[in-house]
Amino acid sequence: MKGFTHLFVILIFLLMESCATVVNTTTQSIEIKTNPPNAKITIDGKKFGTTPQIVNLERGINHVIKLELDGYDTYETQITRKISIWFWGNAFNGFLPGMLVDMFTGSMYNLLPESINIELQQLKSEPTKKK
Repeated sequence: MKGFTHLFVILIFLLMESCATVVNTTTQSIEIKTNPPNAKITIDGKKFGTTPQIVNLERGINHVIKLELDGYDTYETQITRKISIWFWGNAFNGFLPGMLVDMFTGSMYNLLPESINIELQQLKSEPTKKK
């Protein structure tokens, strides 16, 4: 029975190594919606189709989201990375091995906000000048 307990403890330590990588993975799903729908989505300069859509983004970097629809103002926002609570789970395995894995994979972060739901604003027409 004592051998089983030791094996169980070792197994727990192995599972906790690179905790955020196991729990978070290296990408995160972000839901993007607009009203009205069908706005063009551009993320970090790359086209991602139209709204509504769920996109998978790398956790390790910040992202710039741009939403465009004819007749409406362009909307631009940033998704930022914040350290995940799971990253601190590496304290159970001596910090360094798991933290290094989580840092190199980018899985030590959560992206915020987790969803974007925007009411696009119609373009304001410029007043015509009388001559």
